[in-house]
Amino acid sequence: RIALSAHYRGRAMDAAPLFGGGGGAAPASSDVGPAAALVLASTFELVAAASLSSTAGIAAGAVSAALSGLLLALTLAVKLPTPLPATFAPNATRFLLAWWSLACLGLTFTGPFTTLGNGHLSTWGALFASVAAALPYSGHLARAVDRFVRLAKGDFGLLLLLCIGSAVVALQAFCSYVHSRSGVDAWALAVGLVSAAGCGGLLSQPGLAAQQARIVSLATAGWWTQGLVITFLPHDFTRTVNGFLAVWTCILLSLVLLNSTAGGAR
Repeated sequence: RIALSAHYRGRAMDAAPLFGGGGGAAPASSDVGPAAALVLASTFELVAAASLSSTAGIAAGAVSAALSGLLLALTLAVKLPTPLPATFAPNATRFLLAWWSLACLGLTFTGPFTTLGNGHLSTWGALFASVAAALPYSGHLARAVDRFVRLAKGDFGLLLLLCIGSAVVALQAFCSYVHSRSGVDAWALAVGLVSAAGCGGLLSQPGLAAQQARIVSLATAGWWTQGLVITFLPHDFTRTVNGFLAVWTCILLSLVLLNSTAGGAR
C-alpha cells in the first residue's frame, strides 16, 4: 500500500533548495563543467548532423557551439580585455536551455536523430548540460528542479515518473504514426495516452491513489504488459530510442509499483 504523508506537500514547498540557484550572476568558476559539457555535446551534435546533411541539426549545433564556447571562455577568463555585460551569462544560459529544449523535441522525436547514435546522445546530453548551466542563474529553474526531485522521492514518485514516461511514449508514438500510419504505432499511442491520463488523474487525487493503491498497481502492471508486446513488433515506433526506452521504463516502473504495494500488503 502506498503510504500517504500528511505533511508531504508542505515539506516539498518549504524545505531548503537542493540546487541553490538564486537567480543572479553566479561565480564564473562554478560553471566550467556544464559549459564545457555543452560545448562538447554541441560539437558532437554538429558533426553528426553534418554527416546526415541535416540543415536543422547543423543549425542547432552551430549556434549552440558558438554561444556555449563564448560562455566557456567567459567562465575560464580571470580578466577579459573587454568585459562582457553581467547579464550575458544568465541570458545566454536561458537561451541555450530554450534552444536545446526545442531542438531535442524536434531532432530526437521526428528526425534525423530518432535512432541510436552520436546525434541522439549528444542532443540529449546538450539539453541536460544546458539545464546544469542555467541552474546557478535562474531561481525559478532551481526551484522547479528542486520541487521535481522532492516529488519524485515522495510518496507518489513512482506515479509521477510513470506519468512522464507514458507521456514520452505517447509523444513518440504520435510522431511515428504521422509518418507511418501503422496500427502498431497507433496502439502505442493509445497505451501511452491512457496511462498518462490515468496517472495524472491519480496524482490530482492523492487520497484515492493511497486508498486504492493495490488496485492501481495491478492495473498499471497489467496495462503495461501491452508495452512488452509492442517492443517485439518491428515498426517505426519501436525503432526509435525515445519510444523503446520509454516503454521499457514504464514497464519497469509499473513492476516496481506493484512490488511496493505487495510489500505493503504483507
